[in-house]
Amino acid sequence: MNISWVLSDSVVLDPTQDIVALKNIGASWGSWRTWRACQTDNVICHSQFKAVELTKRNFQTHCNFYIPNSVYASIDQPAGVKLYEGDFVHDVVRQEEIVAIHLAATTSDIVLLLGFDLTKLMPGPNRLEANQAQHHRNHIRQAILDYQQVQWVVIDHPMELSKDLTELSNLTTDSLNNVIETLSV
Repeated sequence: MNISWVLSDSVVLDPTQDIVALKNIGASWGSWRTWRACQTDNVICHSQFKAVELTKRNFQTHCNFYIPNSVYASIDQPAGVKLYEGDFVHDVVRQEEIVAIHLAATTSDIVLLLGFDLTKLMPGPNRLEANQAQHHRNHIRQAILDYQQVQWVVIDHPMELSKDLTELSNLTTDSLNNVIETLSV
């Protein structure tokens, strides 16, 4: 059984949490923002500017580093970098999270979502931010629908999941402690 973690950009692990315990359960996926705190195994960078900066520092020697194929061609095709296809039509924040979710789902039977806030979206005063948040949520929901064969587990979610997500049969919630206890080798 293949299990993967997808770490949100806002994930905050307890400082006493052993990263090795998480890695023993499965590979981790997340944006370049998660690498320093979590030593993410598979790191996504959707920004051309940041991809240039990271490849100049040979970041790809520290993890499996993924960038869009369109960016790869424009930055002199650095060795050791992994590619993915696709782009975003809508204005989506935290694009790397969406890509990580899709890439993890292609190789996993179970995907553990850590640090994600999937509560009901409340309208805010800033329409642009509200629109971006809704697009982000829609992409997550669509990935869960697209990968019906994958069991999705939202870890340590502080409140009730949004109603549009609770209806999905392949999505559940659990605590980090229970997941580690149940899935540790």
